[in-house]
Amino acid sequence: MFPESKLEEIIDSTESKINKIDRELHDTVDIDFVKQQIVLNNGTPKLINDIDAIKKWIVLFITTPINSYKIYNGTGFGTSVRKLFGQKRLTNGYEDAELEREIREGLLLCPAIYRVVDCNLSKEGYSLGVFVRVELYDGTMVEEKVDDIYTIR
Repeated sequence: MFPESKLEEIIDSTESKINKIDRELHDTVDIDFVKQQIVLNNGTPKLINDIDAIKKWIVLFITTPINSYKIYNGTGFGTSVRKLFGQKRLTNGYEDAELEREIREGLLLCPAIYRVVDCNLSKEGYSLGVFVRVELYDGTMVEEKVDDIYTIR
C-alpha cells in the first residue's frame, strides 16, 4: 500500500514523537493530607519533585472521590471507594476487586508511572487501607501505603 521508504519515514516520525512525551513529574505543591492543607515555607507553597511528588500524586489519586470536583470531571482521576463500600461493612469481594481495578487503571494517568506492580487492600475493623507498588518509566520502584482511605462511622 505504501512505498517502503514512506512507511519507514512514518514509523521513524511516530517513534520520535512517542519518545518526546514528557515522562517526568515536575515541581508539585506539597500537601499535608492530615491537616488537609498546602505545606508553606515562609508563606510560600513548598515544592517537591521526583519520588516525593509521585508518592503524593498516588495518595491524592486514591483519596480523591471520582467526579466530585469539577477540575477532575471527565479525566478518570480518583476512586469511587465511598460509593463502593456503603455504610455497614467492608467485606464484599466485588467492591475489593472494583477498587483495585480503578487504582490499577487510574494510576497510569500519572505520566511517570509505567505500570502498577502490586495493589493490596487491607481491612481492619471499619477502616480500609491500600498498599501500592508502581514501576516508573526509568525502572525505579515506588511504594506507597495509604491508611484510612475509608472509615465507616
